[in-house]
Amino acid sequence: MFPLSTRRARGRRPWLCALALSLLATKLLAQEAPPEPPLADIPVQALPETPAPAASEALAENTRLQDVVVTAQKKKQSLQKVPVSVGVVSGDTLAQAGSFDAGGLENFVANVEIDSDPQAPVIGIRGFFTETDNVGFEPSVGLVFDDLSLGRPEFIPDGLFDLDRVEVLRGTQGTLFGKNTIAGVINFQTAEPVGQPQASVTLTGARPLQRRVETMFNLPFDEDYAARLAGVNWLQNGEIYNSTLNRDEGRSQQTAGRLKFLARPSEDWRISLSTQLSKTEVDYATWQLYDIDQDALDYARGFDASTEDNPLDRHTAFNLPGYVNRDSNVSRLLVAYEPQRAPAGLDDFSLTLIGGHAGTKFQALIDSDVTAADIISTYFSLDYQQDSVELRTALGSKSLFGLGGAVDAVFGVYGLRARLHSSLDNYAGDDLINFALSPAGFEVLGLPAPDFLDPILGAIPDFSLPLNDGVLRGFRQDANSEALFGQMSWHFTERYALILGGRLGQETKKANFNTEQVGPGVVALVVGADPFTDRRERKEKDFSPKLGLEAQWTPDLMNYLSWTRGFKGGGFNGAADTNENLEFEPEHASSWEAGLKSRWLGRSLTLNLALYRTDIQNLQVVDLTDFTYVIGNAAEARLQGLELEARWRPKRARWFEFNASAAVSKAEYLSYPEAPLSQTEAAERSQRSECQGSAQNQPASCRSQDLSGRTLANAPTVTLSASPTLLFPVPYSESLGLAWSVDVSYRGDQYSATDLDPHSHQAGYTLLGSRLVLAPKSRRWAIVASGSNLTDERKLDLVFDHSVFNNSFVGQQITGRVLLLSFQASWK
Repeated sequence: MFPLSTRRARGRRPWLCALALSLLATKLLAQEAPPEPPLADIPVQALPETPAPAASEALAENTRLQDVVVTAQKKKQSLQKVPVSVGVVSGDTLAQAGSFDAGGLENFVANVEIDSDPQAPVIGIRGFFTETDNVGFEPSVGLVFDDLSLGRPEFIPDGLFDLDRVEVLRGTQGTLFGKNTIAGVINFQTAEPVGQPQASVTLTGARPLQRRVETMFNLPFDEDYAARLAGVNWLQNGEIYNSTLNRDEGRSQQTAGRLKFLARPSEDWRISLSTQLSKTEVDYATWQLYDIDQDALDYARGFDASTEDNPLDRHTAFNLPGYVNRDSNVSRLLVAYEPQRAPAGLDDFSLTLIGGHAGTKFQALIDSDVTAADIISTYFSLDYQQDSVELRTALGSKSLFGLGGAVDAVFGVYGLRARLHSSLDNYAGDDLINFALSPAGFEVLGLPAPDFLDPILGAIPDFSLPLNDGVLRGFRQDANSEALFGQMSWHFTERYALILGGRLGQETKKANFNTEQVGPGVVALVVGADPFTDRRERKEKDFSPKLGLEAQWTPDLMNYLSWTRGFKGGGFNGAADTNENLEFEPEHASSWEAGLKSRWLGRSLTLNLALYRTDIQNLQVVDLTDFTYVIGNAAEARLQGLELEARWRPKRARWFEFNASAAVSKAEYLSYPEAPLSQTEAAERSQRSECQGSAQNQPASCRSQDLSGRTLANAPTVTLSASPTLLFPVPYSESLGLAWSVDVSYRGDQYSATDLDPHSHQAGYTLLGSRLVLAPKSRRWAIVASGSNLTDERKLDLVFDHSVFNNSFVGQQITGRVLLLSFQASWK
C-alpha cells in the first residue's frame, strides 16, 4: 500500500516545560477582590494561606473546604449543587505543575484525553473522541472560552495564561451547550478585571530548555470600570533530535496577549469585553520510525546511516524541515442585565447577551515518509472563522405557577455562522522514482521481487528526479446554525426536584470540493485520485431533550439521575480523492447518569460519584480503504463506567490536603463488523492463499475486520490522579509557608490506533510529579519548584501506519522528565 494521506499525530508536546515569566493570578489575587462572587477563589489544589501560629480563627477556617463555584449550567453555582459529573482544576495548580498546555489536564482530571498538538489537537472524554484526519469532522467535546462556544478543537493550544480555572463537564451536554458535545464540554475561564490596581509577573525556566514570561496588569478607572492586560511569551526546546537536519523537532515559540474590559454603568448592568491574539511557530513533527520493514530501513539508511526504528530513543531522521505556523484570535462581548429587584413574581432574574468572533489559521508542512529520503511530503492549511450570538435569561421563582416549590430555569436562543477553507496537498519528492525501483518500493507497489532481484535493484545508483507531481485537495464549507434551548429545575417537594430541558436546532451546510492533479499524475495514480469538482448542501434538524430527578437529602448530600440525548452533526469529506462517499450522517447519543454530591466530616471532605452509560448510534469513522482515507457511519458504541472526585482537609490535620480524581470505564464498539484492517493483521492474512494478489481481487474478509465487542482507541479502563499536599510554616518565620504536593497519575492499557493494531497498544503506566511552593502570607511573591514525569517514563502516546512503507509504523512518545523553577511576584 502507498497511502499518502497523513494521519495526524496525537501526543503530549515533548517540549512541555521551561524558563518563563508567569502570572500570579486567580487564587492569590482573588482573595482581595471586590465583593462580586469570586470565581477565581477556587481552593482546588491551590496553595492555601499559611496561618500565623496564634491565629486560632484562621486555623479553624483553614480546616473547612470552601465551595467551588462553577458555571457548568450557564449560571454561577456551587459545584455541589450541579447534577453533572464535573472535574475542576485551578489555573494556579496547572501553572505550579508546569502544565502550560491543556494536555496537563489529563494529570488532574480522570477520564480525559487531550492532545494539544499544534496542527491537529484531539480531545476525548470517557473514552470517546473524534479523529482529526479529516477537517469535515466536527468535535465530540465542546470547547467554551469565557462563555463563548468555539466550534473547532484547533483553539485548545492557545489562551492558557492568566487562567482562573478549567471545568471539565463529562457526558452529553447538548441541552445547554448544543451539538457536538456528545462526550462532554471543557470550559476555560480566565481571570476577570478587579477594582484595584494590580500587576504580576512570573518567570519560569525548565530543563529541558524552556523559557516562559507571563505578565498581568489590572487597572481600575474608577470603582465601576477596570481593564486587565495579560500576555505570555513561551519558548520550548524540542525533545526529539533530528540527525539529518541537526535540529530538535518540537521546538516551539508562542506569543499571546489578552485584553479584558469590565464596566458596571449601573447596579443592574455588567459589560465585559475581551479580545485575545496568539501566534505559535513549531518545528514539526516529533515522529519516529517504529518496527520498519527491513528493506525500507535499508533504503532509508542510504540517506542517513543513523536511521533506526526504536520509537523510544528520542531520535529521528527526516530531511524536510517541517513546521506548523498558527495564528488565532478570539473576541467576545458579554452584556448582562442583573436587576437588584427582580420583576414581579420572580425571586431572581437576569438577561445575558454573548456575542463573539473566533478565528484560527495555520499552515503545516510535514515530511510524510519520516526519512532522510525525499519521497513524499504533505502541505496542510486551515482557515476557520466563526461568528456567534447567544441571548439567554436565567430566572427563579418560589413555585411553578403556584404548584410545588422553587423553580430555577435558563432559556435562550443561539446562532452561529462559520466558514472553513482547507487544503490537503501531497507532493512527490525527488527520490520517489528512485524509491520505486528499490526492493522496498517493489513491495509497496505489490510487484513480485524475488531475492535474486535484490542485488540488481541494489546496483541501481541513487538518483534524484524532480517530478513536480502531486494531488491537491481544496475544500470550502459554509455553515449556519440556529437553536432554541431551555432547562428547568422544579422542586415539586421540599426534597425532590424535576429537571426538564430541551434544545431544538437546525443547521445548513454548503460545501465546495476541488481535487486536482499537477504534473504527470504519478501521485494521483498511486492514491487512486480522480480529479473532480463538486458542490453539496445538507440540512439537519435535531431535538436534544433532557430529563432528570434530583434529591437533596441534607444541605450536604444530593443525589441525581438524568437522561440526555446528544447530537453531532453530519458533514462532508474534506479530503476527498474522488466524488464518491462525499457525505456522512450525524451521530446520536443516549446518555444515562446517576450521581452523588456529598460533603462529610464537617465539610472537611467532599466526595462526588457518577455512574454513567452512553450509547452512540451511527458512529462517524475514518477508514483506510486501499490508498486513501474515507469517512462514513459504520458503528455503534457504548461508554459506561464510574467516576469519583474527592477533596479532603482533615480537621485534626490542617497541614494536610488530599485531592483525587479516578475513573473505571469501558468504551467499546457494540457493532463494527467492517472496520479497517490493521496493518499487522493484514500482513498475517496475506500469508493465506485466499488473501494474496491485488486488493481488488481479494474477498471482503481480507480487507476488513470485525471490531464488535472490542475497545475504542484511547480509552483506558482505569485512569487515576491523586495529589496529597502538606502545608507547614517555615521554621523561625511567622509569615512564610511551604506547600509540598506529590502528583500521581495513572493511565491504564490502551490502543492509540483506531484499527487497534497491536503495535499501538500501550501498557498502563504511572507518571510521578511534584510541586514545592514557598510563599509569604501576603502572597506578594512565591517560588515554585516542580517536576513532571520524574521517573522519565518512556511510553508511546501515538502509533500509526507509515504513509509509504509496507508493514511499518510511526510512533510518538509522551513528554519526558521536566524540571521547572518559577518565580512569581505581584503588586497591589
